[in-house]
Amino acid sequence: MNQKQLARRRFVVAIMALSGAAGTALNPQLSLFSRAWAGSPGQPDEGVLAAMVRMARLLYPHDALSDEVYADILDRALSETAAGAAFAGQLDAAAAALDARAGGAWRDLDTAAQVEVMRGIESEASFVAIQATVQFGVYNHRDFWKRVGYAGPSKGFGGYLHRGAGDIDWLPEKL
Repeated sequence: MNQKQLARRRFVVAIMALSGAAGTALNPQLSLFSRAWAGSPGQPDEGVLAAMVRMARLLYPHDALSDEVYADILDRALSETAAGAAFAGQLDAAAAALDARAGGAWRDLDTAAQVEVMRGIESEASFVAIQATVQFGVYNHRDFWKRVGYAGPSKGFGGYLHRGAGDIDWLPEKL
């Protein structure tokens, strides 16, 4: 796939994701996973994706972040051309391992039981790969940065010297 095709694909995925997000806001019955790759051959189905979003939230719980942020992180990992198919396989393997360890549908368990089942598979390669992807994705996501007040990288703006490095309004004037 050349760069032009890749850029076009990403544009189409972004438009479909945005239209899906807008549709979900207008109609709650629509799925969170109305992505361009959903249902594509070799990609995880909606149930697997929902389970993995739940797992991502349990791994890195931030109440201020919506499920759509976690879904976006998985979406980005799946849309990478080189590693997307391998990551899709890891998502399928992790969902299957969670269900097998739970003795049924892992998503139907309560939170404490879900965490306990996750502890049982935490050494498996698929779990480790998903955990690393989600960790990187959450803490490098612009929505997370907004929640913690991080303005983003300063390199493109010449550093922080004139962008708030001296703003210490939380420190009293006199000690």
